[in-house]
Amino acid sequence: MKKIISSILLSGSLLFAGNFNTGIKMLDNEKEQKASEAFFLAAKSGDLDSQMILGEMYLDGIGVEVDHQKAFFWLSKAARSGDVEAQHLLGFMYENGLEVAVNMKRAVKWYTEAALQGDVLSQYNLAIIYKEGKGEVTKDMKEAFKWLAMVQDAREEIEFVASK
Repeated sequence: MKKIISSILLSGSLLFAGNFNTGIKMLDNEKEQKASEAFFLAAKSGDLDSQMILGEMYLDGIGVEVDHQKAFFWLSKAARSGDVEAQHLLGFMYENGLEVAVNMKRAVKWYTEAALQGDVLSQYNLAIIYKEGKGEVTKDMKEAFKWLAMVQDAREEIEFVASK
């Protein structure tokens, strides 16, 4: 999950004003605690990206103590607003019982939201859940192959782009 924050730092393509930029700069300088404060201010004011990042910070203990309740709060806000990474992380929280009881149907709901927007890890997780029939989700090989085919398509696309 720290990869998400790292990829944001490396992409250089995010141009947001105010506290979000301050948060990125502080993370880049390894001032994680101050970064969490900046992200909190931006998240509180409704910044979707800051809500997702702050949720992930609480989930992983980056600049703050691990707090699954706060992670769930911020990730839920971002996920309901359509943030793909937050949707994936909520699926992860439901699948693994972090702050909430294990609930595979809700995990599938959130993974599906993210997967339909192209999140490959969510697509893979769905393939595994359906392949194994985890929790209250019935084993469904047709559904498992559908999601696995999407993962394969994404892999082929990445290989094609990388070969250019």
